[in-house]
Amino acid sequence: MCNALTWDDSIRTEGVVREPFARARNASVHEGDVAAVAVHALTEDGHAGRRYVLSGPEALTVPQKVATLGAALGRDLRYVELTEKQARQRWRESGASPEAVDMLAEWHRDPPPEGYTVVPTVREVTGRPARSFADWAAERADRFR
Repeated sequence: MCNALTWDDSIRTEGVVREPFARARNASVHEGDVAAVAVHALTEDGHAGRRYVLSGPEALTVPQKVATLGAALGRDLRYVELTEKQARQRWRESGASPEAVDMLAEWHRDPPPEGYTVVPTVREVTGRPARSFADWAAERADRFR
């Protein structure tokens, strides 16, 4: 979820998020849930040798995340879909290697099932549900004001 922090400047200054592939879904994970699972795995018996796949409680598109952030901020935000060419150019300008640009384009265009499949791991390991993007947005709203 914290990858959305890269939108903070454009949301503050323009009220807009520019990203490619509007229909791609992602079940992003709250960083606090990653930490909570790690604490349980490292401090309790029964986790040795286990591999945990984590997800958030819902698979959202970027426009849905933008709308959720807007609700947390109490104002409308706008989503502008970049073409793949524009996204590749932006990634190159940010210093990404050609290999990284290709990987980013592929992942955003056609995410692997692990990227959008909701799994119950956070609840199974911690005993509580995974936190939603709306929870994350409410917690981080001041970063976007």
